[in-house]
Amino acid sequence: MADAALIGIDLGGTNIKAGLLAASGRLLERWSVPTEADRGYRHVVGRLTDLVATIQRAAGRGTQPTGIGIGVPGPLSHRRGIIFGAPNLPGWVNVPLRDDLSKATGLPVSLENDANAAAFGEFVAGAGRGCTCMVLLTLGTGIGGGVVIDNLLVRGVFDSAGEVGHMIAVLDGRPCPCGQKGCLERYSSANAIAERVVEAVADGAESLLAQRIRRGDEINSGDVARACRDGCPTAKRIWAEACNHLAAACINLQHLLNPQRIVFSGGLINAGDQLLSPLREAFARLNWRVTNDFPELVFATLAEDAGLIGAAALAKEQCA
Repeated sequence: MADAALIGIDLGGTNIKAGLLAASGRLLERWSVPTEADRGYRHVVGRLTDLVATIQRAAGRGTQPTGIGIGVPGPLSHRRGIIFGAPNLPGWVNVPLRDDLSKATGLPVSLENDANAAAFGEFVAGAGRGCTCMVLLTLGTGIGGGVVIDNLLVRGVFDSAGEVGHMIAVLDGRPCPCGQKGCLERYSSANAIAERVVEAVADGAESLLAQRIRRGDEINSGDVARACRDGCPTAKRIWAEACNHLAAACINLQHLLNPQRIVFSGGLINAGDQLLSPLREAFARLNWRVTNDFPELVFATLAEDAGLIGAAALAKEQCA
C-alpha cells in the first residue's frame, strides 16, 4: 500500500513552485516551472495539471499523493475555492481554481492565500516551530501576513484575516492601490522604501543614488540598504522611518494577539542585521512598560519552500 503524501504548490505570477511532502511533513522533492500567466487562466490550469502529473510519476507507487494544497496571490475565498482577483495573474477574476484543478487532476484541492500558506509553513517547519501563536509578515513588493493562534490559521469570517500590510500606519498618508491611504506597506515594504527614495530625490533631496535615479536607472531596496551603509542621509532617513513604522505595527500585533514570535520573510530580509537591529531597537523604544509580554522578532528560515510546505500542511485534514 502506498504511503500517504501531499502535493504543495506555491503559485506566483512568474513561477509555479511545487513539492511532494510525506505524511510526516518532510519535503521529499521540489519542482519549479514558469507560470506563463500572460497566456491566460486555462493555460495556467493546464500547467498546474501537467505539473501534478509529473509529480505523480516521480512519486511512483510507493508514495502516491492523496491531495493538493495550493497557495495563490490575491483576495480569495478559501471556503468556496474562488480567486476574486490577482494582480500578477491577468484576467483571473472570480475563477474557481479549486474545483477546476480538482476536476483536472482527480485529487481533492485546498485553496489558500499565499501569505497564509507561507505563515503556516514557517509555523510547522520553520521559524515558528515550538510556538502556539505566531504572526508572519512578508516584506516584498507589498506586505503580506499570516496569523496562527493556538495552532490554527486565522482566516476570518471573510477569509481576509492577516492583511497586516493594510493596517493604517499614517492617517491620510501615501495612497495605496487597495483604496486606502497610509497603509503600512506604503512605508515599510521593499518596493515602498525604494519608491520613497526616488520621490525624495525628485523633490530635491541629496542622495548617493541621485545620479542613478536622474538617468532613469531602476532602484531597489538593496540599493537603498547599500546607500545607507555608505552614509546617504536620505536613504538612512527613509530606512529608519520604515523600521519605525514596522516596529509600531509589531507592537500593535503584540497588544492585539500576544504572539510568541513575529517572523519576517521576503526580499527585504536580505538586508540582515541592517534591518533586524533597528527594528528591534525601535520595538523596545516604542513599547509599553506595563508587562514584559514581548514577542521574539526573527527572520523566516524556509525561504521559497515556506508556501508549498504550508499549503500542503493546511490541506492535510481536507485531502489526506
